[in-house]
Amino acid sequence: MSTAVQNNAAAAFPGTGTDAVKSNGEKVSDLFLTLLVAQIRNQDPLAPMESKDFVNQFASMSQVEMMENLASLTSASAALQESMLVVSLGSQVGSEVMVATDSVALGGDAVRGGFVLESAVADATVVLKGSDGVEHRIALGAQDAGTVDVRIDPQALGLKAGRYSLRVDTGTDQAPRTEIQGQLQSVRLDASGAVVLAVSGVGNVGTGEISRFLGRSGGVPTFSSNGV
Repeated sequence: MSTAVQNNAAAAFPGTGTDAVKSNGEKVSDLFLTLLVAQIRNQDPLAPMESKDFVNQFASMSQVEMMENLASLTSASAALQESMLVVSLGSQVGSEVMVATDSVALGGDAVRGGFVLESAVADATVVLKGSDGVEHRIALGAQDAGTVDVRIDPQALGLKAGRYSLRVDTGTDQAPRTEIQGQLQSVRLDASGAVVLAVSGVGNVGTGEISRFLGRSGGVPTFSSNGV
């Protein structure tokens, strides 16, 4: 197709392209056919389009339309999966869960949590820091590899109600991520379609932060306090 033909087609049908298609709702196939008709009408009689050019353009049209349909199907499938996940998790509301997090909201009651060690350490310490920047340390002593359970008692530690950051000091290169136990209070979809879970003592989290479901009250396993 000559440059003159392209310019004539562009002048006759301004604003064409992906964004234009999305804005006016026109199908990709309709847009291709419209442009093709414009090319035929405005082609140079002395240098007409060859049949292979038509074939190539129709092939391109088919590929774009197939990709557009695939994208729509993928999006619809993802939305359906998220909706089904909300329904499934909704049945778990009221259950106790473990959430991988680096902070905890403390009130007057003790909070249970823990972390996992890849190898034994001589001295493990849970460090909490509030908005005032003051650190509060819970010494756990020597710990073997595996899950270490922790009980955080605000009254015993003299901690005011509020949110505290969490970390574990092991004296080694290990930096295990802390987990907090809380009750699953609600499940919803946010404006972007992502699943959001509200967990007591933690706040809103994504499904990826839930590490374990512990069951409802009465069936929750007992955590050791490790002397805390």
